Amino acid sequence: MQRFHLQDEFTDPCAEQSFIAAIAHDCTLYWELFDLLSPNLFTKEAGTWERVKLAIEEGQQPVVPHDWEPTTVPHAVAHRLADLYRRRLLAALQERVAEALFDAHTPATEIATLLEEEACRVQSAFREPAMGGLLWANELLPQIIADAEARRQQREHTGCAVLGLPSGIPRLDMLLNGLNVGLHLLGGPPGMGKTTLALQIAAHVSTEVPVVFVTFENAPANLVLKALCAKGGINLRDVRRGEADLQKLRQAAAAWQSIAHRLAFVAGSSRLTVAQVRAHAVRAMHQHHTTQCLIVVDYLQLWAKVAEELRGVALVRERVEMLGGALRELALHLQSPVVTLSSQNRAQGNYGNGKGTAALDSLKESGDLEYTADTVLFLTEAHERIATPPARAVDLTVAKNREGETGRIELIFLPKIGLLREVVHDGSQQ
Repeated sequence: MQRFHLQDEFTDPCAEQSFIAAIAHDCTLYWELFDLLSPNLFTKEAGTWERVKLAIEEGQQPVVPHDWEPTTVPHAVAHRLADLYRRRLLAALQERVAEALFDAHTPATEIATLLEEEACRVQSAFREPAMGGLLWANELLPQIIADAEARRQQREHTGCAVLGLPSGIPRLDMLLNGLNVGLHLLGGPPGMGKTTLALQIAAHVSTEVPVVFVTFENAPANLVLKALCAKGGINLRDVRRGEADLQKLRQAAAAWQSIAHRLAFVAGSSRLTVAQVRAHAVRAMHQHHTTQCLIVVDYLQLWAKVAEELRGVALVRERVEMLGGALRELALHLQSPVVTLSSQNRAQGNYGNGKGTAALDSLKESGDLEYTADTVLFLTEAHERIATPPARAVDLTVAKNREGETGRIELIFLPKIGLLREVVHDGSQQ
C-alpha cells in the first residue's frame, strides 16, 4: 500500500521550544492559555512539555535547556501551534483517504464512508478544546439573555410557545417542551409499540427538519411501508396479503411525499459506528439547510452487542453504557435530539409474569444509562383501561426529565395501521 507523510509538513520545532521556554519563564501564561494547550500541540518536544506542565501543576519551577529563547509573543505562538495541530489532523485525514484510494482492494463506497467518518472525527477534535474548557458564568450571560429575547420575539410573532422539535403528541410535548438537545431513551418490552411510536415521531419531526433513523431490527422498506400505512389509515396486513386498496395507498404516498424526502434510514450492521451516524446526520442537515436534525436508534442493546468498535469490551452492560454516552455526546455536538429505543429486563418488563413497570432500573443491561439520558420514557400496558381489540391501551410514562416535569400520557395503540393516538381528557382519541 502506498504511504503518505503530509503531517510532517506542519510542524515547527523552533516555535515549540520558544513557547515552552516562555511558559517556563512565566508560569502564569500556562493558566492563561490552558484551554489551547494539549500534548498534541507538540511534535518534537512533547516529552519536555509534559515535564514542564507537571512541574507547574505541582507548584515547582520548571527547567528547560538554557539555549532555548522565550518567545516575546506567546499568545500568537500558542495559536500558531494549535493551527498546526489542526492542519496535521486534516493531513492525517488526507493520508488515510489517499492510502485507501490507491488500495485496489478497497471499494469506492467504503472510501466515501471513510471520508465522511474521518471528517466528522476531525470536526469533533476541533471542538474538543471548547467543550472541555472553563466557561465563566459572566461570559455566558449575554448569550443567555439574547436567546431568551429571541424566544420571546418568536412567541410574540407566532403566538405559540417555543418548543424543541415537536413529537406530535401534545401532552408529551408539554411535559418535555418538545424534543430538545440530548439523549432521549424510550424503553419497553417487545410488542408494546416502541418502533411504531419512534417511527411516528420521526415522521412528524420530518415536517420541520431531516431525520436519520438507524434500524437494527427492521428493513428500511418495511418501516417506510409502516409509516405510509399509518399516514393513510391502511391495514398493513392487507398490503402484505395483496388485499389493500391501491388507490388509497397511492393517495397516501402522494400526500406523504412532501415530507418523505426528509426521512432517511440507515440499515444497522456490526460495522456501523457512531462517527458514521454523525456523518450521515451532518450530510442530511447540509442537504436540507438546517442546523438541527433528529436521530433515532432502534435499538440500543442490539447495536451494542454487535458493534465491532466495542469488541474489546467484554460485558454487554458496559457496551450499552458506553454507546449511550457516545450518543449523548453526538447529540451535544450536533445540537440535536437523539432518541434511542431500549428493551427492559425480564423481571420488570412485560414478559410472561413480568409487571411491565416504568422503573428506571428496568432498562436491560443498561449500567448507569439512566443517569446519562436526559429523558427516559416507557411504553407499558395500561391494565386499568379497556380498549376494543385489536386496539390496546398503553401508557407512555415520562420517568425522568432533566429539564422539567414527569408524568403519564394515555395512548391507544392501533397495531393494524401502526399508529398510537393520545387519549384526551373526555376519553376520545386525538
